[in-house]
Amino acid sequence: MAVDSLRTHLVEELTDLLDAENQLTKALPKMAKAASSTQLKAAFTRHLAETRKQITRLDKALRALGERPRRKTCEAMEGLISEGDEMMNQTPAGALRDAVMITAAQKVEHYEMASYGCVRTYAMVLGEPGVARLLDQTLKEEKAADGKLTAIAERSVNEDAAEAWQAQDEEGMMSRGAEWVSSTFNAAARQLGRTTRRPARRSSKKR
Repeated sequence: MAVDSLRTHLVEELTDLLDAENQLTKALPKMAKAASSTQLKAAFTRHLAETRKQITRLDKALRALGERPRRKTCEAMEGLISEGDEMMNQTPAGALRDAVMITAAQKVEHYEMASYGCVRTYAMVLGEPGVARLLDQTLKEEKAADGKLTAIAERSVNEDAAEAWQAQDEEGMMSRGAEWVSSTFNAAARQLGRTTRRPARRSSKKR
C-alpha cells in the first residue's frame, strides 16, 4: 500500500505489528522450552499470554480506524527471530544459552517498544484517543517485559553464564596441560629408547 498520509502510515505500521506479534506466538514457546532458568521459562510463558492479548488489541485498533486486518510480513521481526534461533541453536543448554536468549528477546522488546511508541503518538496526533489507549497498554507491557528480562539477567543468569565459561576455560587449560605433559613424557621416553638401543661403537686403535 502506498503511504500518502500519516493515517495510512499508521495503518501500515499496525498491520506490520500484527504480523510481528503472530510470529512471536510461534517463537516464544520454543524459547520457554529451551530455557534452563525457571524464572526465564515463566517470563517467556507469561509474555506469550500477553502477546495473544496484544494481537486482539491490534485487531481492535485497526477496526476502530475502519480497516480490516490483512496479511503482511514483518521482515524486521522475521530477521530478529531468525537471528535468535541461530544463536540459540549454536549454544549448549544452560546459563549461557539463557543469556543468549535474553539478548535475543530484549532486541525484540526494544524493536516493539520503538514501534508501539510511534503508533501511539500517531494515533494521538490523528485524534484517535481510543486507539492510542490500546497501543499505550501494549507499550507498557513491552516495557515491563524488557525490565523483567533485565532483572532475571542481572539477578542470576549473567553470573551463572560467566561462571560456566570460567569452569570450561579452567577445564580446557587443565586438559591442555595434561596433553602437554603426556606429549613431553612420550617424547622423552622415545628419545631414551633410542639412546639405550644404540649399539656401542668399536674402538679404532691403530696396530
